[in-house]
Formats: sequence, structure tokens, C-alpha cells
Amino acid sequence: MLLPKPVSGASSPQIDMEMALGRILRHRLLIHEEPNVRAKNSGFYKYDDIILLPKLIYVEDIYKRQVGWYQISETEYLEAAWVQPVFDHPNPIPRDPIPEGGTLGEITVPKVNVYYRPNERNLMRTFYYSNNFWVLNLEYDEFDKPWYELLDDLNGYSYYVPAHSIHLTRPEEVTPLSQDVAPDAKRIELDLYKQEIRAFEYDRQVFQTLCSTGIKDGLTPVGRWMTNRKRPCRRMVNEPSNPNVYDLPGVPWVSYITLMGVAFHGAYWHSNWGNIMSNGCINMKPEDAKWLYRWDTPVVPFNQKYHTEETGTRVDVLTGFGGI
Repeated sequence: MLLPKPVSGASSPQIDMEMALGRILRHRLLIHEEPNVRAKNSGFYKYDDIILLPKLIYVEDIYKRQVGWYQISETEYLEAAWVQPVFDHPNPIPRDPIPEGGTLGEITVPKVNVYYRPNERNLMRTFYYSNNFWVLNLEYDEFDKPWYELLDDLNGYSYYVPAHSIHLTRPEEVTPLSQDVAPDAKRIELDLYKQEIRAFEYDRQVFQTLCSTGIKDGLTPVGRWMTNRKRPCRRMVNEPSNPNVYDLPGVPWVSYITLMGVAFHGAYWHSNWGNIMSNGCINMKPEDAKWLYRWDTPVVPFNQKYHTEETGTRVDVLTGFGGI
């Protein structure tokens, strides 16, 4: 894999698989000569380009907020909000067969093409690093190349990706956190003003992270809710009445708080944490969403792709102005 060349740039060195990489998330992400969106630009990267992840710095914007920028060189900067941090970690093929009913798998390469059948009919679709899917089967094509069959959990169809791109999740990777804490002693606060999630055990804060909630008031509902429905992966598609068209397969670590589908979950289509971005859900870094999924209740049995109970972890969605 080679570092893509910006439109006005020079050739670049080969990437080491252990190095942190970045996937470009905009059709055209400008390279600025200073860490400022108004600064002169010297070129751009294209959507889905993979780059070596350079130094991350923070600068204060006109609203006195700390904004992240990747510093490529002394005079080249990229907005961190539109770069997904990724790695390139191909996987060996496990010897054990896929369990009956399937098992959870995670994409561990920056991006991978999707096929209708093993090595047949590239669907012109791409899955991305940190996507989760329910793996149904391991198959081999006519060249003895291994492929995983992935479930489309929205319509029941199947898709195929090269098997090296999927890491099969092990039970110990999703063991529940803080199992010794009583379920009713756990509580989540979502602060809409600060765009911040805080988790508490017996009123002691144990977790805090930035997130991105609904763009319009009311999309992320204020009030008291609970995480009584969960799933490790989901294809999320806009409803017909929603003017914001989106189709996001493999959304990881989903903890719902409403029957209408508002949920905490990982996001791989932006890195603009601390700013409103969503259609109502609570976008998180995938690793943070996984922590919350393992910590909140109910516990999803390892062999289940969806689980619901009558109760779950309490969630207080706050306005940030002194009330729910």
C-alpha cells in the first residue's frame, strides 16, 4: 500500500502495516498551509485515500474551541475531523469452523471491496476499518482463496469479503466490564451542550469522552432513558421521510435508548468529536462505543446478534443548562 499523492504533491514512501494510518472522509480534503480553514491551500486528498497519520496538534478556533489538525509538514495541515484513524492488520484464517448461526467479526484493514459471491461481481461497495458484521460462513473460490460470508442485517442478504480483512471476535474481547457493580448503580449522562458522555458507578465517574449528537434540536431526545436493547452491529439506513440520505453498513457497538432507534454507537464516517453531526444517534469513536457496550446493561450473549430486556442502564440526556 502506498501513501496517495496529493493533487499537487510529490511521491511518498511505502506504509508500514504497524503504523497508524488515516482514511480521508471528504470528497476533497484540502491541505492548508496553516492550521486554519481560511488559510491558503496547496493541494488536496480524495475520499478514501489512505495516508500515513501525521502529528496531531490542537489549535484554538474563533469560538475558543480546541480543534485538531494533522501536521503533514511545516507548512501542510489537514483537518482531523475528516480523517479516520485506521490500521492495516490482515488476519490469518482460523482453523476452527464458523459456529452454527454465525459469529461477530470486525474489519481490521483500512478498506475492503465487497462482492456478491466469492471473487464474483464486485458490488462497487466498500467496507471500512472498525465495521462490525455477523459472519455466517467461510468459503473458498476457484483459486482456493478464502472469503467470509457476511450477513446484511437489514434485508437478510449476504455479501462476501476476502477473509484476511476480518478479525473474528473472541469471547474474552467482549466480556462485560464492572460485573461486580449492581446494574442499578450504573448511570450514563449525555451532556448535549458539551457533547460529552460520562459514565458513573455509585455516583463515581469512571468514564468520559466526547461524542456527536443530533444536528437539530430534538433529534437526540432530552430526558431519562435506558439501554435495554443492544446489538454488536447494524446496517443503518435513513427512513423515507428523512431528507438526509444515508446508508451505513457495519455500524459497531449499538446501545439503543429509544424505540425509534436513537442509540450510542461507533462512527467511522467522521472524526468531528465534540460537535453535532448526527440524525439523532450518539456518534462515538468505535473504541469508546465498544467500552460503553461492554459496560452498560443488559449483557448481550456472545452468540447473539440482538438482545433486549425489560430494563437497562439508566441514561440521563441533559441540556447542559442545569436540567434534563
